[in-house]
This record gives sequence, C-alpha cells and structure tokens, in this order.
Amino acid sequence: MKKLFSKKSFQMRDEVSCLSQLSEIHLKAIVIGDYGVGKTSLCRRYATGMFEEDYKPTIGVDVYTKTLEIPDFGIIRLQIWDTAGEERFKRIYPRYWLGARIVLVVFDITSRKTFESVDEWIENARTHLKDAQIVLIGNKKDLEPYREVDEEKGRKKAEELSLLGYIETSAKTGENVDKAFKMAIDKILEKMTR
Repeated sequence: MKKLFSKKSFQMRDEVSCLSQLSEIHLKAIVIGDYGVGKTSLCRRYATGMFEEDYKPTIGVDVYTKTLEIPDFGIIRLQIWDTAGEERFKRIYPRYWLGARIVLVVFDITSRKTFESVDEWIENARTHLKDAQIVLIGNKKDLEPYREVDEEKGRKKAEELSLLGYIETSAKTGENVDKAFKMAIDKILEKMTR
C-alpha cells in the first residue's frame, strides 16, 4: 500500500491518519466505437468537465487522465484512451488496448448504422481483453428528436451480450457521463475487495 504522506508530515489527527492508509490504484479505460459517435467529446467532458463544439477527429489515440478520490478506498488514477473510429486504424487497436480494465463501447443514438457496429467492437474487445468491464453507451441523448435507436434496444443489446450495463449520455450537456465511467469503476472496486 502506497502512503500519501511522509512520516514528517504525519499528524495524529483522525483525518490525516485515515488518509495515510489510502491506496493508489491505476486503471486504464478505452473508449471505442465508430467514427463520429462522440467518443472524444465524452472523454473530454469526463476528464475536464468541458464540451467543445468544434474539434479535430482523433488520429490513432488520445489519452486523458482523471484522478478520483474514493472514500474509504483511496486514490484512482484513471487513464482514458480515446481511440479513432475510422476503419484504417482498427488493426492497430490491440496495441492500444493492452492492460485496459474498462471498455466503453459508444454508439450514436441518432445513427442506426453505429448501433449495428456494436457487436463487432465488443467481439474485438473481448478477444483482446479477457477480464475487462464493458459498458455500452448510447451517446448524443441531447439529440432526442433525431433518435434512430430506442433506449430499449440498447438495454436488450447489453443484456444479450452480457455487458455490465447500458446507459445513455450526452457529452454536450454532461448528462450521465460520470455515471457511465462510475458504473465500471464501481464493479472493478467491488471485485478487488472480495
């Protein structure tokens, strides 16, 4: 267990005593899905709390980090790997995926085509990551009037493929973005404490 304070700075106050017992865990998450589903916006929203209307498409991979303090557990340093969704990058993904414990498979609720690709993304993730927690995300919930994929279809797909769960998000408004990541992190912490 890694101590967060040196003995010199250690005070015999309850709060400092408690903090000295916390551990630090490093987790890697990958965010995958077709081009244009909002993976980069989702990652940026979660890591920075911000949304940008204009951004450049990801080439290869971008990495974001977020530090979380979990009460009674410790510090989690989460690396979030945002992968390009273009076909030409698919053969290099396994190198980027190595060591990931969390997989967020994202589709755009306004595009049936991106939902139809979900099976292939999940199959590839399971081939290369045997013990990862996989969450299915229907993104762009803020575009409800243009929806092409019912929420129920997303839920059924997650059940059919034995995924951790299904959640709909909006990177633009921030709705459910934290919940999507939390779902997977909580499951990993649960497994670690068994």
